[in-house]
Order: sequence, then C-alpha cells, then structure tokens
Amino acid sequence: MTTPYYRDDHVTLLHGDALDQLAALPDHSVDAVITDPPYEIGVAGQAWDSTGIAYSTPMWAECLRVLKPGGHLLSFGAPRTYHRMVVAAEDAGFRVIDQLDWIYTHGKPKGTDLARAIDRRRDDREQVLQVTAWLKTARDAAGRTNRDLNRVLGWPDDGHAQHFTTQGVAAAVPTIAQWALLREALGFDDTEILPVVTELAARKHTAGDAFAQREVISERREAARDTGLYRGFSGHHIKSRAASDEARRWEGWNTQLKPAHDPVLLARKSTGYDSLVGGLLRHGVGGLNVAGCPAEGGGYPTNILLGHDCPPGGCLPGCPVRETGDAARSFPVFRLESRTPNRERVEVDGVRHDTPKSLALMRYLVRLVTPPGGTVLDPFAGSSTTLLAARDEGMHAIGIEQHEPYACLSAARLSEPYSVGLFDATA
Repeated sequence: MTTPYYRDDHVTLLHGDALDQLAALPDHSVDAVITDPPYEIGVAGQAWDSTGIAYSTPMWAECLRVLKPGGHLLSFGAPRTYHRMVVAAEDAGFRVIDQLDWIYTHGKPKGTDLARAIDRRRDDREQVLQVTAWLKTARDAAGRTNRDLNRVLGWPDDGHAQHFTTQGVAAAVPTIAQWALLREALGFDDTEILPVVTELAARKHTAGDAFAQREVISERREAARDTGLYRGFSGHHIKSRAASDEARRWEGWNTQLKPAHDPVLLARKSTGYDSLVGGLLRHGVGGLNVAGCPAEGGGYPTNILLGHDCPPGGCLPGCPVRETGDAARSFPVFRLESRTPNRERVEVDGVRHDTPKSLALMRYLVRLVTPPGGTVLDPFAGSSTTLLAARDEGMHAIGIEQHEPYACLSAARLSEPYSVGLFDATA
C-alpha cells in the first residue's frame, strides 16, 4: 500500500488506480464495501466517467477478496448502465441480494424534444453525399487512401477521414481549413464543387428554416449557476410551438423520461462453508442493521430510499422528517434537496466534484451494512462523502481516489470538522 494521501484516527485515503491499491490490501480486512463508482455515461463530458472500470470483473474480484466472508457490497449505478456493473460483480463472485432505489426529485430531463428537433433539422444529406462522392473520386485519382487523408489532416491512421469519402450514414463534409489541406495534398481542381462545400460549411450547426418560425409561448431567465456539473449554465428557458407540419405531428413527444432514481446494488460475499449465522459469529458481518435504520414512523426499512420535503423550520438529514400518511411510514425518508447542499460542495483550487451524494444518505447506508466500529472500503472515493459518513457513524474507512484534484478535495473535506447535525435547512 502506498503512502496515504490523508490519514486520521478513523480514515485513510489512498491516491492511485483502484486495482493497484486494492491489490495491496490484506484478504478479509474490511467489513463492507460502499461505493459510488463511475456511471460510465460520460457525465458532464468527464473522462473519469467513461473508463469502463465499473464493468471490470477483476476490480470487483479484488473488492470481494478484501471483504470479510458474509460482508456486503453497496454500489450505486445509473439506470441504463447498472446491469453491466451488476453482472461484473456477480461474475467476480458476489451474490446479488437486492436492488435498492434512491428516489429523488432533482433530476434534470436530458431527452430531446422531437418537435423542436424536427424544426431545427436541416436536411443537407443530398449535398453532403455529392461532396463525399466527389472527394472519393479525387482521392482514388490521386492513388491515395483514407489512411493517407488522415495523415494529411494530422489524425492517427484510424482517424475520421473515412467519413469524408463514404455514402453511408456517417457521411460528413470537411471544414474549409481541412478542405484546403486535402486540395493541396491531392492536387485537385475544386472549381465545380467548392461552392457546395462552402455553403455546407456556412450552414453547419445552424438551425433549419422552420426553427426561426416557431411561436414563442413563454420565456424565462434565471441567474446563472456555478455548481460543478452546471458550471456555465445559462438559465435561459424558452417554450415555443412547432412550426412545420411534421413537427406539429410530434408535439409533446420526447426521447427520455425525467430521471428520478439511482439503483444501488446490494450484494453479499459468501461465508464459505459456514452458515450465514456461523459466518456472522465468526467474522462479525453478514446481517443488515434494520433496527438502526428504521423507516419513517419506525417501520421496517425497505429497498426504497425516498427524498422528502422538510417541515417548516427544517429537519435533520437522515432522520424521519414528517408523517404524510400510513404508506409513508414504510420507507426510509431523507431530506429532499434540489441538489447537494452548498455546505457539502467544497471547492479546492477551483475544483468541485460533479456528482456528490448526500452525506445523510451515505450515513444511512454505512449504518445499514457495517457493524459498530467496523471498516468501510470505498474504491472510488470521489470527494469522500462515504468516508465522512463512516467517520460520523463511528466507523473506520479506507478510500481510494485516482483523480488527484478529487483526492486533494477529499483531503480538504476530511481535515475540517464536519457534522451532519449542523446543516442549515435552507442551504
């Protein structure tokens, strides 16, 4: 194990690749694995969220190795990629027990308004195919290949030049600067085709004619936000009616639903030859702390984790907040936030984590699967909310974070006094 990036009496934070750092941990040395790995959806264009590590069977096998027999894994995922993470963990040897669902209201619709998209669409395909056919002929006449074109454009041999010479769905037209490089390299006379190329380049990324004819229904501006994932968000909202006949046909249709839940894998390591009770007595893990994690009104905890409004005057995160009828008593209820509170969005050297989880939620999960005084492992620590939660619950924790800006952010959070009971309900 490398020198800790941060350490105190309860928490150890390691900086480096998860597989490398996990390999240095002893067998059967942690009581629970609680983590929020990359969702593998490229959130906010971040490279760390599209590495494939959450689908790595060897990585989950290392988590299984360091976990005590009977110990639990809790791992968040995105609805559309969660299944691949679960299969990887199962292939590594984990036994899938359940799926928890964290229900929230702060999700933002990310789909495409189809009527709006139809009005925005500019159908240039006929002209695009005219250009790509012309360029293919010029390429062949010069005795060159797409690999040669990639080199001319400064791209690797397997770059994107094939899009400039295909009649397929990926057909594309070079920019004016790229066209000039190709003309010089291939020595063609483009007098006939250049006006088409120039016109397409001028229209690239512009809306179709119908878009300008849409009737504006309402327009609203909000203050720009600067909160990590939404940095640079304009806050400008326009509603408008479809203009073209085709768009009117699909008014009110979209490509996605508003996200309102994140699935959480609950899995368990086998106890080997022991029974579950025998493993519990031998290793101190294997059960769920249902008495310590009651649902609202004292009910039995469920696999649904609800966000909920606070009553007037505020509420303590992680605690039952108010009764709203008998059905609500059946579910664990957390303070509802439109986003993670500002107090939990620490910034260090201009860096904030884009997707932190609520500290109250993570305290609940730590308490649910970790025996008193036990050790929690988080191989994807991020801004270390899980480590903070474990420390607040009187547990020990080991975190691993590969991205150094986030490791620095974590060290800053972990070094400051931090108490969940002191949150401002209006933050």
